[in-house]
Amino acid sequence: MPLFLLGLDHTTAPVEIRERLAFRETDIPQALQTLVASPAITEAALLSTCNRVEVVLYGDDPRAMEAAALGFLSAWHRLPRTHFVETTRSFIEDAAAEHLFRVAAGLESLVPGEKQILGQVKQAGQLARDAGTLGKMLTRLFDAAVACGRRVRHETEIARHPVSVSHAAVVLVREHLGDLEGRHVLLIGGGKMIEVAAKQLHDLGATHFTIANRTLARACELAQQWGGDARPLDAIPTALVEADVVISATAAPHLVVYAETVAAAMQQRQGRPLLLVDLAVPRDIDPLCADIDDVTLVDVDGLRDVVNRSMQLRLQAREEAAAIVREEVRAFMEWYAVQRVAPTLAALRQKADAIKQAELERALRRLGDVSPHERKVLETLVHNVVNKLLAAPTVQLRQRAVEGDGDLYAQVLSTLFELPQAEGSRASEQTV
Repeated sequence: MPLFLLGLDHTTAPVEIRERLAFRETDIPQALQTLVASPAITEAALLSTCNRVEVVLYGDDPRAMEAAALGFLSAWHRLPRTHFVETTRSFIEDAAAEHLFRVAAGLESLVPGEKQILGQVKQAGQLARDAGTLGKMLTRLFDAAVACGRRVRHETEIARHPVSVSHAAVVLVREHLGDLEGRHVLLIGGGKMIEVAAKQLHDLGATHFTIANRTLARACELAQQWGGDARPLDAIPTALVEADVVISATAAPHLVVYAETVAAAMQQRQGRPLLLVDLAVPRDIDPLCADIDDVTLVDVDGLRDVVNRSMQLRLQAREEAAAIVREEVRAFMEWYAVQRVAPTLAALRQKADAIKQAELERALRRLGDVSPHERKVLETLVHNVVNKLLAAPTVQLRQRAVEGDGDLYAQVLSTLFELPQAEGSRASEQTV
């Protein structure tokens, strides 16, 4: 049974596709149950962020899993697969593990080494655990991916420079507005990206903040922290008249700022330009705002140039990080390869133990009355003989599995010892 991963990200799919295929966190448990309802899928996990959707699976056949994953995305989001299939990439076995490890390490992020993705990978694994769709194989895969990401962060410089999507947005704001002192900043949302942007803008001299959020209490909390004022989302039209820049990053499944609202605000601004920065996927700000005079609209894809200029120091550490990823993938795949032959080793041990016990009982019957000490000697004898006979084939089969020939040698061993054919699906239930 192979590992399989179907994914799309900022390098393969535009934001228009990514926002259509994004999952809300509250929907993921049911989505996972839908996935494992497919006969082709045994274990499943979902990673969904503003820049990627990754469907991580373990099951019978890669082609069947790919078809099931594409059909699931199409049905769940009510989007014909022809609209997005060419933006997806498929990975099998070691390539699937390497891709997830690279994602966790931040090597596949829009901003290499950005901090949030490691927590998002960990959360994706936890959501699947809670949903009951993470078995032995994907549990080990996600644990190893998170461990790999942590090692990269600790042993390389890739995450030690202040570069993130939020940081890139702040760089863009400063390029457009120059000195931030006295500028009015409207922040829409109450999540981590808004909090990071507020801190960095404050550090650069911004002191006049308005924070609009669906939950007014959260807006008040952030406003108090950075010296601004809090407003509900329905106060956005008024705030747009006052603001010099708007940064929006909510988790809303629909637009929050409409072109008509911005156009009405611009009529009251007397020609003052307005910068709109949309960090959300799905997008918060109506793309039609880009057509309004004196309005500049930048979404997450539009930050690419800023990110490219800001991340040179991190790029220097990418090769070192990639080497760590390859090392961790190799270690995981060695463990994974041994699991594939675990059913054969378990069947061999079970048959040997059955023969051992049967022959021991036969010998004891022929000997008649034996003392407890004599019985113990006989039991130890046959136990040691069996263990010594099985030691070499056990070690060799594990080694052959690591070298890539495990399936062949498992079949040979099964034939020579007339073992029952163990299905690959049992591998995830064995411990070796």
